[in-house]
Amino acid sequence: MREAIKSALRFLSAPVWKDYVIGPTGGLENATTDQLLDDYIHKNTFTSSHTVGTAAMSPKNANYGVVDPDLRVKRVSGLRVVDASIMVSRAPLSTPPTDDLYEQPFVTCGHTQAPTYIIAERAADLIKETWNLQSSSPANTYEDQSILS
Repeated sequence: MREAIKSALRFLSAPVWKDYVIGPTGGLENATTDQLLDDYIHKNTFTSSHTVGTAAMSPKNANYGVVDPDLRVKRVSGLRVVDASIMVSRAPLSTPPTDDLYEQPFVTCGHTQAPTYIIAERAADLIKETWNLQSSSPANTYEDQSILS
């Protein structure tokens, strides 16, 4: 991050920007050493959106991606990822377009909360299926079904 900021400052100090860019602002003008620049970065760096895609889903036999369509971590036993990190923003550039890409959960244009609930519900069904468990809806938990009427 430090080198990226230094590069941006060098770029913006070029003569062509003379009448357009006055100079650094917001505390960056005082970051004259690597330590001060690191302090600036630590104080001013944050995520600006809902972070997703850190454990992207891919088809079972694909050589990319972290989890398969059953949310199981590839090459690991007994571990699933059940959150927004399985959503992908786009297909890998080195991968030719295939129908498999349309089966991956893509990041929505809106808030990621509802899609995350859907992923969690699907994971619950997959886990219950793995362990041969039935749904525990209220109608199935009471011996006397008349109390639900």
